[in-house]
This record gives sequence, structure tokens and C-alpha cells, in this order.
Amino acid sequence: MLAMAQINYINYLREVEGLTINSLAKQLGINWRTARKYADQEDWSPQVEKRVKHFPILGPYLDVIEVWLIEDLNRKRKLRHTNIRIYQRLRDECGYTGGVRTVTGYVSKRKKELKQDQKSYTELVHPGGEAQIDFGTTDIIYKEAWLQVKYLVMSFPYSNAAFLAVFPREDLTCFLEGLKLLFKQAGGVPRKLWFDNLSAAVVKIKGHGERGLTDMFQRFQLHYRFEAVFCNPRSGHEKGNVENKVGTSRRNWFIPIPVMTSWEQINSLMKQKAEQAMNHIHYKHKQSVWSLWEEEQVKLLEFPRDAFEVFQLETSKLDKYGNIHMDKGRVSVPDGGAEQLVSLKVYWNRVEVMNETYETIATLPHPVGLKQQEMDWIRELKQVKDKPRAIPYTMVYTALPEILQRYLDPVDLPHRKKRISSLIRWLQDGYLIDQIAEAIASISPGLWRDEGVVYQELYRTMHPETADYLQSLEEGYTPSNVRDYEPALEAYDTLTRKVWS
Repeated sequence: MLAMAQINYINYLREVEGLTINSLAKQLGINWRTARKYADQEDWSPQVEKRVKHFPILGPYLDVIEVWLIEDLNRKRKLRHTNIRIYQRLRDECGYTGGVRTVTGYVSKRKKELKQDQKSYTELVHPGGEAQIDFGTTDIIYKEAWLQVKYLVMSFPYSNAAFLAVFPREDLTCFLEGLKLLFKQAGGVPRKLWFDNLSAAVVKIKGHGERGLTDMFQRFQLHYRFEAVFCNPRSGHEKGNVENKVGTSRRNWFIPIPVMTSWEQINSLMKQKAEQAMNHIHYKHKQSVWSLWEEEQVKLLEFPRDAFEVFQLETSKLDKYGNIHMDKGRVSVPDGGAEQLVSLKVYWNRVEVMNETYETIATLPHPVGLKQQEMDWIRELKQVKDKPRAIPYTMVYTALPEILQRYLDPVDLPHRKKRISSLIRWLQDGYLIDQIAEAIASISPGLWRDEGVVYQELYRTMHPETADYLQSLEEGYTPSNVRDYEPALEAYDTLTRKVWS
């Protein structure tokens, strides 16, 4: 850089004397580029240039160090690299030949910068790796009946990805077991989770944003190392992303109404729908949700070595018949003694009964009754009776047992309509849908057109004693010497050969 006196002289020669750039350079003995820079400069405000520190030896290894430090953000503190360990790995694995203080000094500074970056976001800006949680309610079809279920949604505002788990209730065990399943679907644990003031997690809302949390939830939080943020009361907008996902998933993932055969099956179906939804274009970033999710997924925390066991420990006493009373229900305990003191490990889907020495004496299904409502098959079938072409695409068809779906599959639409009418008539006669399915299954498909055969089988299904009575009847018209006679069929073959010859 030239001295200010030289710069003033260049400016004088340019502005007052009118010298050209080449004349300036020749007269002052400087490069023409330098002459042009100072002769034509208009902004003379003082400039403070950022100092850039160069690492001539460490430079080629900075990307490697950066990757290691970012990976460490997802791990427990005791599993992260120390400064000296990074130097050792660079030396042993990457061929670094520089000094240890150069590495440790740079790493120490870079760790502080990364930590500051994590804290620099405002409260409602989601940098990625953060999720929101909420429950929803919907109906599904289970065992040919309507079943009301709860579904837990975990959405990621950064990428707009979402995952969903279906459970029978909204209590503590279903809530925590649902979070475990959602973490598994996402492939990691979000760094920060936003919640409503769910009774499964919050015991008391205190002042200044503090919450009294259940002991089980605090243990769960410590185990998976996420930060829990609870919204203010009646402030759903603070987690608007998941509020929106609860509604859109109900309208899109549960319509048409799915048929559940097991909790594992319905949650596997929801995982498939979550992956399909990632092919949509993000409403703001104009790229696929999947590409944004790939960026966000690497920011999730790693799973702990062992999964958290979600259960509640309770004590109880069997009645004089060896039954246990739970949730307004009574369940028999095999090998349980009258008025025996027991301990209960209550999981979301089962109850383990233990004796005084904590040995399991019985494992029972969870006694909480499901909110089921019987399907009105007659009304549902009447609605579609006059539209036989649409039958395979209707809810009632999906809810029918598989054998009855096959019964309604003929391409001949008038015949299909006739079979719908037959189903309605049999139901009106008092037969149950399972009894009709059993009767159809016991008949050869070639005889399904004959309603008389189906009626006969239905009657036998309802009155099995009739079949035993018919078999016991004796008829006296056939002579006893030919009653059990078996003809020699090969004799007919001999006659046939003679005729042809």
C-alpha cells in the first residue's frame, strides 16, 4: 500500500494536471494497475478488513476436523473427541506432521464457535433437528367394527417431515412408548421437543414457564438426552407445525379408513405413509421434503445403547377368587392365590403380575377396554347396493372379511348387485357377518350362485346339532346286501374297449 503523500500526489496529477493512467504510471514508476486504483478511487472511507488466519500445514485437514466435531454434537459428552485425541487421529490416520498446539488451539476455538452457533437461534426459529409433539383422535376398522384410537404425531418444522404412531390410549405408557417408536421411525432422537402440557408429562404448571414433571417422563428425558419445551397454556400456535400435521394426517393418512389387524401392522402402514409424504414439495423451499429431511436427519442425537423400558410399578391384592381388579375390569390370574399381595408391571399392552419376591407368575393383556362400536352392515351395504361398480373402492368392502370380498368380486355387475342384496337379507334374518363368512368359506365357489346351498350352510352353521341328527337317521329302503356295495369300475373300461374294437 502506498503512503498517503504518494496517494495525494497521484490524485493531484490525475485531477489537476489531467494525466492519463499510463502517464501517471510512467512518471511515478509504478504499475498501471496501482495508478488506476488510486487515481479513480471514489470512496476514501477507512476500511477495516477481516483478519484471516492461514494454516499452511493444518489447512488440508480442516474439513476432517469439522466433520469429527459435527459428528460429536450428536453423541454423549463422554463419547466425544478431546482436543488431544483429534491431534492423535490426524497424526496416525491422516499423516499430519504439524505441532500439537496448532491442532488443539484450533479445535478449542472451533468448539466454542459451534456451541455459540447452537445458542444463537431465537426461540421460535427451528434450525433443524427439533420436533413438535401432539396427540390426535380418529377411527379405524378393527375386527369388523369401528375402533376409536389415539395417534401421536412428531413433526419437524425445518423439513416439514412427520412421523405417526397409533395407540389405544393417551396415558403415560402409550405416550412414552409412542415416542420410542417415533424415534425409531426417524432414525434418531430430536435435540429439542416441543409439547403441550400433556398430563402424561406435566404434573403442575408453575410460574415463569416452569413445569412439574412426572418422574417417569424425567427419567425418559434423561435417557434419550433431549430438551423438553412446553408451550404456554392455550397457545397451540407455539407449535403450529404439528397442529397442522395432526389435521392433515387425519384427512390424508386415515382416509380411506384403514383396516387394522394388529398394532404392529397399523404402525407399519403409518411409517409407509410418512415416507410417501416426503416426496411432496416443501411449501416454502420449493424442493422435496425428502431432500430437506436428509439434511436434518444428521442433526439428530444417537440412540442410547439400551432402550428405555416403559412401565408403571403398582401394588395390588387379588380377591378371594384369584382375580385382579384394574381399570374397572376384573381379570383372572393363573396360579394366583386368594387375597394374595402382588406387584404389577403395567406396560401399554400387557400387565406382568409378580409375587412377593418379584417373580413373574402371569402375563395378562392390558384390561382397559377399547372404544369399539359395532358396524351397521345393513345400512352400509344398502348405501352401495345400487352402485355395484363402485363396491371394491368403498369403506364397507374394505371392512368385510376377505372371503366376503371374494364373494362380491364377480365382473358381472347385475350378479354382484344380487349378491349384495343376499348379504343384506341374511343379515336381516339375524345372521352375523362372521357366520355368513364362515358359511361362504365352507362352500365351493362354484356353488356361490345357488342361494339355497348358502342358506342350508348358514342354517347348519347356526344349528350344528342338526347335522349330527341327520347323520344318525337310518333309512330302510335300500337292501342291506347292497347298501355298502362298491361297484367294480374297471368292468366299464373293459366294455368300453370292446365297443371301440
